[in-house]
Amino acid sequence: MIQFLAIIAITLTISLVVDFGRKATASYRIHQEEVRLEQEVATLEARQRELKERKAIVQSDAFVEQWARQEMHLVRPGETAVMPIIPPHPQIAEIQESGQAEAIGGRETPCWQVWWALFVGSPPGALGSAD
Repeated sequence: MIQFLAIIAITLTISLVVDFGRKATASYRIHQEEVRLEQEVATLEARQRELKERKAIVQSDAFVEQWARQEMHLVRPGETAVMPIIPPHPQIAEIQESGQAEAIGGRETPCWQVWWALFVGSPPGALGSAD
């Protein structure tokens, strides 16, 4: 009878230890998730503050005027818009002046030669030539 009671006591003890381990693990995971979510909330609150500040700036008259002038190229009544003409890239001018890009069918320098000069840095055909 004592052995039977000892076996029952040991079984209950093992069962309680295993159950306690499971609950401790679940509690640890919940705590880790809580910490992660608190960090996420703090990050989102900071982002919300930034967006509210940005919204206040964007809604200001000064920002709207700056955007209209720079992005939309709008002017106030009585003003004149001036658009500067950008000179061609030096490598493109070199291709056109060197005679390598004759007009084909009345067109200017072919697009592929312009792109080649911009990406490679030299006119087409200049890479492999060791003249």
